[in-house]
Amino acid sequence: MPVTTFNIDEKMGKTLEELQTHFGASSKAEVLRKAVALLKIATESEAADGSITIRKNDEDQKIIIK
Repeated sequence: MPVTTFNIDEKMGKTLEELQTHFGASSKAEVLRKAVALLKIATESEAADGSITIRKNDEDQKIIIK
């Protein structure tokens, strides 16, 4: 398996730790793998303008991902 190393700032590190706790992930790398998988799904569902729509509590929010 290829190994990639990169530096992150303190804010991103805290976010990864929060997500690690939320998902019960074994590592920050697992959180990143989940994030990439979600982004892959989002790109497969994006509209022609590069947006996706997220529905929460019967309200739609359009987010530009491209």
